[in-house]
Amino acid sequence: MSMKTSAARDDLYVIVKTTYPTTYGCYRGQSWSKSEMICRSDVDISSEKYDSYEEAVDAAREMRDNSEWFTDYEPEDDEEDLPPYDSAVMENWDNDEEVLIRVMKESEYYEERAEDQEYLERVREKAMFEAALKSEMIKLQVEDSGGKVFYSHLYPDCQIPAEFEFDESKKDADSSFALPTNAGETKSIMFKIDHKVSENVFRGDDAVLQGSDLMKLLVACTSLEELYLRSSGFQTSIDSRFFEGIAAEAPHLCQTLKVLSISGLELPPLSLKAICKNFPNLIRLDASNCFSTNYNDWGLNYNDDPPLPYDEPLLECVGNLPNLKRLDLGHGSQEMQRYLFDYSLKHSTLMEVYRMVKLVTLDDDNMPEPFSSRAREDNARAKAVYEIVENASGKYTHGVVELARKVWVCFLNGDTL
Repeated sequence: MSMKTSAARDDLYVIVKTTYPTTYGCYRGQSWSKSEMICRSDVDISSEKYDSYEEAVDAAREMRDNSEWFTDYEPEDDEEDLPPYDSAVMENWDNDEEVLIRVMKESEYYEERAEDQEYLERVREKAMFEAALKSEMIKLQVEDSGGKVFYSHLYPDCQIPAEFEFDESKKDADSSFALPTNAGETKSIMFKIDHKVSENVFRGDDAVLQGSDLMKLLVACTSLEELYLRSSGFQTSIDSRFFEGIAAEAPHLCQTLKVLSISGLELPPLSLKAICKNFPNLIRLDASNCFSTNYNDWGLNYNDDPPLPYDEPLLECVGNLPNLKRLDLGHGSQEMQRYLFDYSLKHSTLMEVYRMVKLVTLDDDNMPEPFSSRAREDNARAKAVYEIVENASGKYTHGVVELARKVWVCFLNGDTL
């Protein structure tokens, strides 16, 4: 009888090859959840099917021996050289992926795939519920903050704008910049530069900075407490000379400025020292998505554990801001944060900063101020769950509403949410 048989035969053996991501190589330090591992793995089933387990094992051995993933592989015991075969045993720590070869019944394979899909569906519904809950919580959190300025990419409906906003990229070329009528009393400003026109403003070019609309505004706003700076471009650099320049031309900011947000601008390490030197009364510094790997010395031997570019400047900055209560250092996804801690800022430095500042955030997006008390947070969570159960807007799926209903029942029974 031929070793290979028709797919029409009942429940034959197949070879299943799974290529999965590692926790080393480019994923060093990464830990994968079950759902992430399922989604990131490529699973292939052999087109050939086998009458017996022994025949399938022989074919699996041949697949292993012909695979570059198993070069120089030597089984520990030839008599028990049975699958599964996992290339991870080769301990090639530079590998971003490994290969697992298994033998199983065709019915077992399809049952496993179905279970994986069911699991992913449950995880998806749970993730959607958690996202819905967070969205409702953000609304209540913003309300609890007492109307403080709040900008967000993920929750634009919850934003509370600054008293004066100006987007230079939308300015009519023929129009002149007009200061707010109450400039001297304005407490908060959002200013977005047009990087194609005014990129040198943030670079601190003296002539450009002094003649800029932004400088005119900062000089006029003698009571300014919150300054939110953005650019229409990607990773526009903001230099030490910019902070020194505005401190020289608008010296009142050295005393009045309490919140500085430069999210998304590229901040050279030494600019941190300029910030603490010129604005010592800051209570919040938003430097999220500002740290860059461009300042890394790629010639260093990192086995010697040298300091990274932002270590000393950040510690000096935080140490010279005695009133600092919040520091935002978000750097994108978990994977992007890995690059931050590999090449820009040590984990040990971050831990030290945690001990120096009451609130340090690593969120991918700006978050409102924390709830003023645990009781208010618990009440807000209950209200948020109830809003999802009611689903008045109709935006939540049946699965999300059902999960919220189960959580609500637990709350009514006295369980914590």
